Amino acid sequence: MNLVKSPIISCSRRTDIPAFLMGWVLERIKEGYVDVVNPFNRKQVSRVSLSSKDVKCFVWWSKNFGEWIKTYKNNKELFKSFRGHSFQFTINSPSELENNINVSLDERFEQLEWLIKEFSLIAVNYRYDPIIFYNAKGSNQIKNNLDKFKSIIERVAKLRIKEVIFSFATIYSKVNSRMNSRGYVPINLTVNKKREILERLLEICQDFEIKMKACCQPDLLEIEDIEQAHCIDAYKIEKLINEKIPKQKDTGQRKECGCFRSKDIGGYTGIFRCRHNCDYCYASPAKK
Repeated sequence: MNLVKSPIISCSRRTDIPAFLMGWVLERIKEGYVDVVNPFNRKQVSRVSLSSKDVKCFVWWSKNFGEWIKTYKNNKELFKSFRGHSFQFTINSPSELENNINVSLDERFEQLEWLIKEFSLIAVNYRYDPIIFYNAKGSNQIKNNLDKFKSIIERVAKLRIKEVIFSFATIYSKVNSRMNSRGYVPINLTVNKKREILERLLEICQDFEIKMKACCQPDLLEIEDIEQAHCIDAYKIEKLINEKIPKQKDTGQRKECGCFRSKDIGGYTGIFRCRHNCDYCYASPAKK
């Protein structure tokens, strides 16, 4: 099997590896490679190098970095053999749609602060993702997950973070079916309604000198002060590792995605089913 080499490894958009699969990823790093199944063609398997000679930076995605931090502290020499580590940290308002995130806001902000101190501000991207509006079945009361947005942004600003990456939930058919089966009805917002909501959120963010950057939301980029997100940003990673790397658009993502090319080593099935089990999940949450 040919060995695929990528300077940036994404770990992972498809599931929360830092929260649940650090033992697995540690084994794969020590082995020096990982076999990745194409989620759209399971017969296609790529062997991806995890050698520090080939990988310049890991990009870690999570809602809870507690286990990642613990694993890093116990394996510092191994992790530091790689030039860089970058973090996509999602912290939304606690919600009934995220019942299985069993760590408090305070603990997650402690993790966020630790990551910044250990790896620098440029290594951390803060995400409020996704924003979702919904109601309970049989009720006309519209709910959302924005009730603590202002207090969260205030805490983010105190850590000197200057950007928030966000998106509105895309109501795929599987998202609609899952939420309905759990007693909720997701609301597919119009562009005008999103604009109205963003007017309020922009005021809050501007009060704390934080920019709002939209992830895969091209219809929102015409709004003044909403910028395109580049979640995996080769320019930031270059500053982080002090080394030049190729800068190519990631054509494997949605065409509206602003990310630079990386290789994602996660999956959707088997061990990769995410145990956060969020009701709005786009991927494949665990059943329990």
